[in-house]
Amino acid sequence: MYPAQFGYYKPQNVGEALEFMEGNDAKILAGGQSLIPMLKLRILKPKYLVDIGELAELSFIKEGEETTIGSTTKHWELASKRISGLEIIQNAASKVGDVQVRNVGTVGGSLSNADPSSDYPAVFTALDATMIIRSRRGLREEKAEDFFKGPFTTSLDPSEILERVKVKALKGYKQVYKKIVRRAGDYALVGLALAIKIDSGMVKDARIAFTGVGDKPYRSREAENEIKDTKLTDSDISKAVEASVKGINPPSDSRGSSNYRKEVMKRLLKNSLEEMRNAS
Repeated sequence: MYPAQFGYYKPQNVGEALEFMEGNDAKILAGGQSLIPMLKLRILKPKYLVDIGELAELSFIKEGEETTIGSTTKHWELASKRISGLEIIQNAASKVGDVQVRNVGTVGGSLSNADPSSDYPAVFTALDATMIIRSRRGLREEKAEDFFKGPFTTSLDPSEILERVKVKALKGYKQVYKKIVRRAGDYALVGLALAIKIDSGMVKDARIAFTGVGDKPYRSREAENEIKDTKLTDSDISKAVEASVKGINPPSDSRGSSNYRKEVMKRLLKNSLEEMRNAS
C-alpha cells in the first residue's frame, strides 16, 4: 500500500522545525524506520513530514556523571560506543533490528514511537532516564517511566520534540539487556533490562524492567524490592522471579500466549540474576 499524500519540510535547525509544527498537522521524520511502514499502512496520515534527521545539533553523545544523548543519534553510534557506567545502552543498541535499521534508525525516533516491544523504552525506564522535551514554549523534563503512556503513545504533544535523553551513570552496577526473539532482527517477544549493584556480597540496588509484556515498559518494583539487601541466594532469586510477574498480564498473540510470556520473563530474570551472582 502507498502512503496518503503528504508535504515534506526540511528545517535548517530545531527552531525552524518547531515553528513549522505549530499549527500544522505534521509528524517528525528522523530515521523513518518506524514511521515509513506506518505511513505505508496508512495507520498515520499526516499532512506534512518534518525531516530533522540531518540536524547536527541533535546528534551527540556527551559523557559525564550524567550522560546526554541527542535524539537523532543513530543506533550504530550507541552500539559502537561503550559509555562508562551505562554499558547496558551499548548492549541494547547492538540488538536493535538489523544492520540496516541500526545504520539509519535513531534513539529519539525509537523512544517517541513507543512500540510496546521495542528495546530502548525498557532500558531507559530501568535507568531512570530523564527525557528533555522541547517546544516553542521552552524545555520541560519528564521521567522515562511517565513519558510512555501506552502503545505508540507518549506524553509528547503535536508541537513538541524529544530533544535529548539524560541518564545518570550507574558506576559499579552489573548491567545487561536480553531479549527473546523468534528470528534475528525481530522485535522482542520478551526483553529484560537489568542493573544491580552488589557490594560486599549484598545487593544495594536493583533496576528491573521488561518490554513486550504490556502496553508500555513494565518496571517490576516488587522484584527489585525482593532482592535488595539480600545475598542473591537461590531463595532470594526465586522470590524475585515470582514477584516479577505479579500485577502484569502480558498479551497473547500469534507469537506466544500470556502464560508463555510470563514463563519467559521468569526464565530471563532467573538466568540473568544467577549469572550476575556467580560473576561477582
